[in-house]
Amino acid sequence: MPFGSSTMLIASLAMAASISRAQSTIAAADTVVAAAIGAALQGDAGRAVRLLREVPENEFAPADRTFRACMLRRFDDEAADAESSGLGDAFAREALDHYRTYWRASLLRPEARPAAEASLLRELRRLLRREDAADLDALEPELKDRLAESGYHALLGVTLPLHELRLWTKQDTRALKVELPEGVHTTEVVYLDDFASLGWSYYATCGRRGTGGWATDKALYAVVPRYKDLDGEEFRVSFLGHETQHFADYARFPGLPQWELEYRAKLTELAYADSTRASVLRKFTEDQGDDPRSPHAYADKRVLDALRRRLGLPPSASLDTVPGPRLRGAAADELRADSQRKAAAR
Repeated sequence: MPFGSSTMLIASLAMAASISRAQSTIAAADTVVAAAIGAALQGDAGRAVRLLREVPENEFAPADRTFRACMLRRFDDEAADAESSGLGDAFAREALDHYRTYWRASLLRPEARPAAEASLLRELRRLLRREDAADLDALEPELKDRLAESGYHALLGVTLPLHELRLWTKQDTRALKVELPEGVHTTEVVYLDDFASLGWSYYATCGRRGTGGWATDKALYAVVPRYKDLDGEEFRVSFLGHETQHFADYARFPGLPQWELEYRAKLTELAYADSTRASVLRKFTEDQGDDPRSPHAYADKRVLDALRRRLGLPPSASLDTVPGPRLRGAAADELRADSQRKAAAR
């Protein structure tokens, strides 16, 4: 081989090796980002930060560097205070700042969560001048009314494992028909917009994750900023399909534990996901757990395990390579089988 050709070959091989190393580095960083998001969603931002610190900043893709920097800034320094929300209304700002302080303390040290909750209760008692309130549940109706006076709709209560506060100013209601694997349902959808707070999961993941909506036995509530296109598959499948399954199950199987509601709704997502299938599977894979007090993570793991069994795959097999029609059929079949089990047990 001529000398020049040999030199070019060596250079090409070196370049290929460099590209391979770079791709491996990015893949490793992607895995760490997914694990950090999962840890934060399970209420442990301290573990998320430790994972992110193990990989140098320059090994992350640009968008992931921004995420990493936000997580380190928000959760790495335990002596720092939670940043203020900056809302213009003084009452709403103080209320949300108290929740952010509680979220941060609870996410940094899950073992100290009861103390953080007690501190939130003290601050809200003072803010509302209700020292007689026994617990947060007793304060929430008055807090919601006061926030309404400030121009905000509010969702309070608990989104396991933390107390929740979502705030928005605009909403619009429409009736829609939604197809589910076991029938069509007509449901009322309330479209929510102009948010001041998207809740603790959005805060815990620096905006990488956050609820797209929720369901009650009366209506569905859609968080408009979480979707690029209200006519797109993500909205139709991961919101309308998922939440309408909840709506149907509230009537058909009243009293189901939260993780079972999530299990069934996530099967519905996979029964219809086509162009969004990869992103749905990625979200389920990121957030897996064995604690029912984190119902999404608990359900994610059980959905993936159930589909592997139904498809005859090994316990650790990836579902990414399963053909779309086969995966969608397996998810619909698993939902119907679960309905049969529940009906037989009643």
